[in-house]
Amino acid sequence: MNEAFLHYLWRFQKFTHRNFKTPGGESIEILFPGYWNHGSGPDFKEAKLYIAGIQWSGSVELHLKSSDWYRHHHHKDAQYDNVILHVVWEHDITVCYPNGKPIPVLQIHSYVNPEVEKKYQTSFGLQPKFIPCEQHIKEFSKGRWIPFLERLFIERLEAQVAQIQQLLKKHKNDWEAVFFEKLSKGFGLNVNGEAFLTMAQHLSIQNILKRKHELFQIEALFFGQLGLLHPPFSDFYHEKLTQQYQYLKQLHKLPTPSSPAVQFSRLRPANFPTVRIAQLSSIYAKHGTLFQSLINAKSFSESMAIFSVEPSEYWKTHYNFGIEGKPKTKKISRSFFDLIAINTILPIRFAYSRYVGVSSQDSILEWITKIPLERNRIISAFRDFDLPLPHAGTSQAVLHLYKNYCLKRLCLNCQVGSFLIKTPKYKN
Repeated sequence: MNEAFLHYLWRFQKFTHRNFKTPGGESIEILFPGYWNHGSGPDFKEAKLYIAGIQWSGSVELHLKSSDWYRHHHHKDAQYDNVILHVVWEHDITVCYPNGKPIPVLQIHSYVNPEVEKKYQTSFGLQPKFIPCEQHIKEFSKGRWIPFLERLFIERLEAQVAQIQQLLKKHKNDWEAVFFEKLSKGFGLNVNGEAFLTMAQHLSIQNILKRKHELFQIEALFFGQLGLLHPPFSDFYHEKLTQQYQYLKQLHKLPTPSSPAVQFSRLRPANFPTVRIAQLSSIYAKHGTLFQSLINAKSFSESMAIFSVEPSEYWKTHYNFGIEGKPKTKKISRSFFDLIAINTILPIRFAYSRYVGVSSQDSILEWITKIPLERNRIISAFRDFDLPLPHAGTSQAVLHLYKNYCLKRLCLNCQVGSFLIKTPKYKN
């Protein structure tokens, strides 16, 4: 038994009968159970009830035991002073308002069909190998999965919008600056993302935009603030780039690089931080106002073309300073662009459309279908359940589902879990 099950019972009023009474014998009639509260405070708000013939409006709080009220310190939180009903599985102690008057309580275990609880325990109470509903997930049809995965993908984007809004506040609504930070972190991948982000935070996007077509200067700023330009010098190019950086550092009063040390270990040469910074430099040298270019892009292929650049001549024969190899074009690969599109471009376009009040959901959903399904352990496990996963939008959706619902065992907040618990065999 857990509170998630209680939430389900109350939210959907899954009771065998409704002759509710408090332990003291007062009648309870539920007119409206309230709106589920996802934030702080009581579990349900704006509920409407009759208690002993008197109509009440306010909040409802749910617990396994009445004593959990004190264990969770609700008696010290003014948000709970307007609770009109305390719904519990087991009533073990009287709970009072600050004035000493008892809070009405409803002990609900005698009103619940045992088959509903049995179904819940069978579906979600056992220790799973992967996800709680793995024994029954195939009962959720493919026709139900398609709209649910679409909603999960949009939900994932909406979570990223909240992060972008915080950056907008920091940068006083400068979208170019926000995109520069997000893109830089993306180019650093998981291994060097924080180092690349710190680099971007120490540079003014305006100083970058002023140097459009000045690739060498942009490289100097990026490599320098990443902490890669210092003696001993590996070759002449490394030394000249450092001299350029020292001049720009003094000109713009840049802070001494404090980025976390970049890592080369466990990375393929194509993902070396030196190669990724060289590519990022070339993009900004060619396009300047990169955010605006991507917002104006009318198609996925047009946005991909913006990233079709080559690093400077030096990097055709190098993966790191001073180590020369066979000449090789180091254009941004399609797989790397797809990663940037998923984690940076699409969230930014989605957030910007919300900002200007224009719907972009259809175009976002169309663009994400152009990106192949991602591959990892979690997605492979979901594919074993025969889910319809044709493209990256669906893989992003199941990753969001796994992280935000399955791992947290929020089964009854999930459409799959809610469907399984309400199958006809177990309806009251």
